[in-house]
Amino acid sequence: MGGLSDLGRIFTVLWLTNLLTMLSVLGLPTPFIREVAVDRSKAPRMITNAIAIRLALSLITFPIMAVVAKLVYPDLTLPIYIVGIAGLINALARLLRCIFRSFERMEFGALGEIVERLAVFSLGMYAVSRGYGIMGFCTAVLLASVLHLALTFSIMAGKFSRPNFRLLDIKLCIHLLRQALPFALSGALSAMYLRIDGLMLKHIMGTGGNVAMGWYGTGYGFIMSLTVIPGAFMGAVFPVVSRMLGSSKPAVDFLYTKSLKLMFITALPIAVGVTFLADGIVMSLYPLERFTFQDQEAISRILEILTWACALIFINFVFVTIFRAANKQRAFLTVMVASVSVNIASNLILIPMYGHLGAAVSMVVSESVIFIYGLWYTQKRVCKVNELSFVPKSVFASAVMAMGLFIWKYTAWLGESVPLPLVICLAVIAYFAVMLAMKGLTREDINMLKSQMHGL
Repeated sequence: MGGLSDLGRIFTVLWLTNLLTMLSVLGLPTPFIREVAVDRSKAPRMITNAIAIRLALSLITFPIMAVVAKLVYPDLTLPIYIVGIAGLINALARLLRCIFRSFERMEFGALGEIVERLAVFSLGMYAVSRGYGIMGFCTAVLLASVLHLALTFSIMAGKFSRPNFRLLDIKLCIHLLRQALPFALSGALSAMYLRIDGLMLKHIMGTGGNVAMGWYGTGYGFIMSLTVIPGAFMGAVFPVVSRMLGSSKPAVDFLYTKSLKLMFITALPIAVGVTFLADGIVMSLYPLERFTFQDQEAISRILEILTWACALIFINFVFVTIFRAANKQRAFLTVMVASVSVNIASNLILIPMYGHLGAAVSMVVSESVIFIYGLWYTQKRVCKVNELSFVPKSVFASAVMAMGLFIWKYTAWLGESVPLPLVICLAVIAYFAVMLAMKGLTREDINMLKSQMHGL
């Protein structure tokens, strides 16, 4: 492997294929989960027809991917083919995982995701250590996707619903597509929003694009791995809200408030903690034996910025879930158009000026757009927050934690004698101790968290 330059090329392949794979998704998960959550007897018919649609869309998507690879990235054509096929397989597996969300058995979806990521990591590291380079890593991604699909299909067929192609119904397919199309555009915009910054960074930076992409992709990957937390939690909340809407407005307000509270009091200390600990985290994960000081410095600064985008993503998951559950397609589309537009415009301005750091700042700016619109629209049109006392309590607890981290970071003998893992554990304990003492986190909150994340 050629260090950060090759890593940047790998991120380019992964981000491009992830972006184009959205053509095969076409917004299907949202109507699928919503309908099965309301009436679980529909599961066999829904999954059969959803699979048929996904397979047909995959046959359309791959040729488009191949053309883009040939025209834009001729030096990465074969890796894009391999990872593109893996992406389409993973997209099918994620569709099957919707059945777990519909039945509120999130542990099975989490299992599939964990197995897939561990397989990519272990097989990818093996390929890299054996000197197989980019092609070896891409092959590892393909093998992991096959394992992901096999595991997910086995669980779905064995415990929930088995597809039966005698239930194939063209009218139902058309109905699903009509329900999905508004979310398809939003989903495509969402994928563009999450991937366009890295691709723009690579092209705008010219000859340094691969290295810049390597730095940015490394920091971005670390931050985005944390978003598994709100993804899993709000994935469990989605079918519950879908059933409650229209029948119990106070219950929806309660669930919305609690979701917002739990995401906020989780996100803020993570953002504060990573801001102070970025240097230590990078030195531990990316040691000088394999990375240069310049690499460490660049990734650290990216983490310090992107961690605040991560905090906003935690909270924005709540708004996006409410939009989808309430079938607020136009609102969701509006906020995605606005955020993508801001993201592209700010990247065009900031990347030429600040390079990889400009891309990171753009992410924070565009997540702020989603936050402001999501909070305003949800409060005005869907449901209301009935408690805000957790905000100042979480800010105070985070400030107490930050003081301890500041002392550790800038006191030489403490920094040398107290290892990073212990510092993280102590920071978490300090934060939640203050929150519990101030009753910023109650038994009711903990019970709700346990019930929604049962089995995870």
